[in-house]
Amino acid sequence: MSALDTGIFVLFISFASHQCFRYFEARSKLPLVILLFVVPALLSVPISYHAPWPPAAILLAFVAYGSAVASFALMYRLSPFHPLAKFPGPAIAKTSKLWAAYHGATGDQHRCYKSLHDRYGDVVRVGPNELSIRDPLLVHPLLGQGGLPKGPGYGGLDGPPMLISQCDPILHMHQRKPWSSAFSSTAMKEYEITVAKRIRQLVGCLEAMVQRSDQKASAVVDMTKWLKYFATDFMGDMAFGGGFELMKAGRDTDGLWTLLESSLWTSAPLSHIPYVLPPLMKIMGDRSAIGRFREFCRERVLERLRMGANRKDLFYYLSGEEMPDSKRPSPATVAEDGMLAIIAGSDTTSSVLTAVFYYLLRNPLAYERLQAEVDGAFPSGEEPLDVTTLSQMEWLNSCINETLRLQPPVPSGSQRTVGKGKGAKVLENLIIPEETQLSLHTYSIHRDPRNFHTPDAFLPERWLSTGAPAGEHNPAAFFPFSYGPTICAGKNLASMEMRMLLCWVLRRFRFSKPPGVTHEEWEGRILDWFVVHQDPLLVNFSLRE
Repeated sequence: MSALDTGIFVLFISFASHQCFRYFEARSKLPLVILLFVVPALLSVPISYHAPWPPAAILLAFVAYGSAVASFALMYRLSPFHPLAKFPGPAIAKTSKLWAAYHGATGDQHRCYKSLHDRYGDVVRVGPNELSIRDPLLVHPLLGQGGLPKGPGYGGLDGPPMLISQCDPILHMHQRKPWSSAFSSTAMKEYEITVAKRIRQLVGCLEAMVQRSDQKASAVVDMTKWLKYFATDFMGDMAFGGGFELMKAGRDTDGLWTLLESSLWTSAPLSHIPYVLPPLMKIMGDRSAIGRFREFCRERVLERLRMGANRKDLFYYLSGEEMPDSKRPSPATVAEDGMLAIIAGSDTTSSVLTAVFYYLLRNPLAYERLQAEVDGAFPSGEEPLDVTTLSQMEWLNSCINETLRLQPPVPSGSQRTVGKGKGAKVLENLIIPEETQLSLHTYSIHRDPRNFHTPDAFLPERWLSTGAPAGEHNPAAFFPFSYGPTICAGKNLASMEMRMLLCWVLRRFRFSKPPGVTHEEWEGRILDWFVVHQDPLLVNFSLRE
């Protein structure tokens, strides 16, 4: 066989392998092992007749084969023959998900995707087989009853999946039942006492800082940190029966937040290339941030199971303590649920609360109006515990909604997929080929001027029942807690927690921007690591009474 014939043969085999890759990619290990290692090893045989020594033939075979397969893949993904060829997007995004993984690692995915939508329109191709969507009309078809199942970005970890990563709709519905019981109206009444206890503790910590400060009248507090401590202590009470006590220590004693944020930073890029996660976890195991965080939660679950229940908290329902032993979930399943409770219940709630303080500092008139509403609802000396009153405070709820619109706790939304063998999916005026992943980009939809006038401005009045001011206002384009069967199970608890904390702090303190501190760049430095990461927010507190 001549060198030319060998080259043509290698190209032919590489083209055939590319066709196989299109079918087997990230689905089955054995075909991938054969395509990645066995085929190029066999190609080294004909190449050896034209190489000076055997190792050179093997190296040349792998390089030539890999380069040819990659070239065929790039040409196909950029060609008019690709099923998503009609959808616009940057060429680099069409060729590889490594581009999206990079933006996941840097934390600028929400801003990057918004800029793409501003440039290309409502449907943008952000991966070889993935679309980002900025159309509120697709919220129900994608996320509602009978919508699409979750995509492969939620896979990768071994063991039982968390509720949020359960891709099978039937299993998700079954797995959600204890969460629904845990957040029923009856269960919520039990939680009011725990919420109030932890808010009372936070207020006490803030008072102590004011009294200990050099100025004796005010203290500068990092609210990003202290709201994390509060939310973590509260969810520790709910998920594991307590034991964290970050507020009491005034620091992250167990390194929980370091672990949590490290695992989220790792997970953000890997969600775009989930096939990398299983081998990475096998290599790193419990040494990885994800592995150490899971082990942390497992230890707390085992400790709580030994303790048993002394009250009906979240763990009581998730662990099935009211069920016969034969029906109770395994400790591994409960550990995953506990991990989700900490991520979803502490990180997201604290980030929204921090953002509310930021926007109130930046908008003094909104702050003054909220202060007046709080003072009118809860006279001096009265603790803001009445959840019915809290839920009916229009300006308070408007400020929270406007913060959720501007800074949704999960900015880039939830990935969905059109499964293989299901055929194309028709969504409104779109025809989506099978094996396509889609995400409704929450951040872009919330900041689209067609949905909300002056979309980048903090305007709580747009949410008042008296009607929004002149301009676009589309409540159907507002879904910070997701939508449909997978809507955040703890939405009502988070709302009660935020309302009560804000009223309690406003009733007890005045707060302002510290002298010499600028918040101009704070919002622009928020990072999207699935949930958001925020810089320290320094706030000057003083006692009102």
